[in-house]
Amino acid sequence: MASSSLVRWEGDFDSRSLSSANDFRSDTVTLPSGAMLASILSDAPTLGDDVYSEDGPTNALESYVGELTGLQNAVFVLSGSMGNQIALRCHLVQPPYSVICGRKSHIYEWECGMGSMFSQAHMIPVSPSSETRAYLTLEDILPDIVPDDGDTHGAPTRVIGLENTISGKVVPVEEIKRISRYAREKGIKVHLDGARLWNACYTSTAPAATTTQAVEAAKTLLRDYCASVDSVTLCFSKSLGAPCGSILLSKTSSFISRARHFRKALGGGLRQSGVITSPARVAIDRIFLSGVHLLRANAIAKRLEESWKRMGGQIQAGLSQETNFVWLNLDQIGVQDEDFIKIANEQGVKVGHFGRLATHYRELTPAY
Repeated sequence: MASSSLVRWEGDFDSRSLSSANDFRSDTVTLPSGAMLASILSDAPTLGDDVYSEDGPTNALESYVGELTGLQNAVFVLSGSMGNQIALRCHLVQPPYSVICGRKSHIYEWECGMGSMFSQAHMIPVSPSSETRAYLTLEDILPDIVPDDGDTHGAPTRVIGLENTISGKVVPVEEIKRISRYAREKGIKVHLDGARLWNACYTSTAPAATTTQAVEAAKTLLRDYCASVDSVTLCFSKSLGAPCGSILLSKTSSFISRARHFRKALGGGLRQSGVITSPARVAIDRIFLSGVHLLRANAIAKRLEESWKRMGGQIQAGLSQETNFVWLNLDQIGVQDEDFIKIANEQGVKVGHFGRLATHYRELTPAY
């Protein structure tokens, strides 16, 4: 019965996927594919209690992503926010201390102030020095570093939090390496929120590259990014279309052991977590490693931006399309955020706030 239901789901997916085909609010609105759902049943014999590290699909996913990124050590978490906050807490030992991050970063704006609550950290938000650039450079960060020089007035900087992509913009790997080299010299850790790092790995693909070449280039870039930082989170529901979940990775096993402790403290200790992690594994294999789907998601964003410009529209400063985000300048045409959402809804299109359009592979083709 269950098998036949999955067959019907897969066969009817063209129509089911239409629910997200015109939904530009986020790349999290996709439905899991039949293959993702089928993996739950096929992996069921190896399910176990993940609090005891006995869930087969979860252990396999952690090992797989550890190998894929080159970091080797990983722990599955329920969300990117959970992974980011656990990472900060693992890096921070004894207050007082501070964390430097982007003013528009997820860990500063969209995680309920948990850096201060959970880690007791002084969060120092930094903005890019140029309006034409969304990401932080080393030069942006340096003036706000609080040195550990014995001055009892300050909270020494212990962590630099980066994000890639940030507002859909790609942080060059060389810039992350520059920041990390400085951080290592000063005894500062670097955490990368890589919720949409998957998309960033396909932006430099050569136009004439074969699918195999595109995949290998993306895998290499993923490893380069991850090798440059002390910890990184990757999201399975953003970009890849899995139902939920993220993964936190580090170069050291002791960090991940500590992370498991804090995950439990946050209520993230799961039992048969394979019902979530099996679809995540399928998402990596069939979306990220397809060499097609993320390129298409980025391409449709490019076409949207080009269409908007042809109609006389402008893009928000410093936020020209690079991956799967398009930032419409609604002020230029005198349209309020809520009015734009209402107008789009009347045309059967869902959009979010701030003039942002987020694309995903389900807007292009449901077949894979």
